[in-house]
Amino acid sequence: MAQNYIGGGNSTCLFAFEDMDGWGVAAASHTASNETYMPFGQGIEVTVTRTNNAERVYGVGARNATATVNKQYGGEVSITGMVANAYWLLGVMGANTDGGSDPYTHTYTEADILPSFTISSSMELGTNDFTSVLIGNVINNCTLTAAVNEALKFTLETMYRYETVNTTYVANNAEIEPIFTFAHGSIEMPNGTKIAAIQSFELSIGNSAEAVYGIGSRFMTGVVAKNREYNFSMTAAFNDYTDLLTYFFNGTNSATAPDAGSGTEIATIELTFTNDDGDILDINLTGVHLSEETLPQNATEVIKEDVTGWARGCTNIVYTNDVETAPVAATNI
Repeated sequence: MAQNYIGGGNSTCLFAFEDMDGWGVAAASHTASNETYMPFGQGIEVTVTRTNNAERVYGVGARNATATVNKQYGGEVSITGMVANAYWLLGVMGANTDGGSDPYTHTYTEADILPSFTISSSMELGTNDFTSVLIGNVINNCTLTAAVNEALKFTLETMYRYETVNTTYVANNAEIEPIFTFAHGSIEMPNGTKIAAIQSFELSIGNSAEAVYGIGSRFMTGVVAKNREYNFSMTAAFNDYTDLLTYFFNGTNSATAPDAGSGTEIATIELTFTNDDGDILDINLTGVHLSEETLPQNATEVIKEDVTGWARGCTNIVYTNDVETAPVAATNI
């Protein structure tokens, strides 16, 4: 078969969590996961970016560069799509506990060490196919976005340690779970008080991950997750100032003017989404503060209120479905 130029439909992208002992060996010996490789979701788009961090060397005697040196090797992957499964949350939050009895719950909670995973990026090219095995991926940032008349979407931004390539095409493990949509969602602030007519919501979970390099190798020796941040923004059609504005004033729904002090934190925000199978994605944020509020008036537009803010923590994210055990880290080292 001749070599072919292809579109993205002839490619696949799957992931599986790794044995964390792989970080204890040299990058070239970091073993890819041998767990079942999973899809990220529906409607996936993937961009892999590699850099040699090359530097031109100049010196006296010539205007042109006299040499080039490759410094630290760096790789990043951006994955976007529609949320159908939520198993990648283990890489965002750090820990998972399975429970329940059909339906089963997968409860993701905060941990200081983030499990890494292997990505298999494969392309069917003809005689010589192409697969890149990206090892030691750590999620630096996760964004969830939901809006009226749209599916629940996600973006994952990872950094990875090492990679190998080969000519064996890896067939797709197609996503079979239905997509979560905004129409099946609700937002409560605080928990138990539903906000009406939400038009859009975005939640960003940042791990402030930093790659650690050391002498003797141009590849990462580790990744440290530093400050964790939960930032959000939402837009709601405006029909009652007690929905958002009073919470912005002082953290409660009873204010008629801004608080003279630092205000009161809103205890919780709960985001809940379901799909056609009755699966549930339930996000529980704590220590909520509203930072900015905008209320534009335009004769040709519905009046909509915008707020931005953050949460200091996340009690948990609970993914409920009909699968008893969520994917876990490999034990092949």
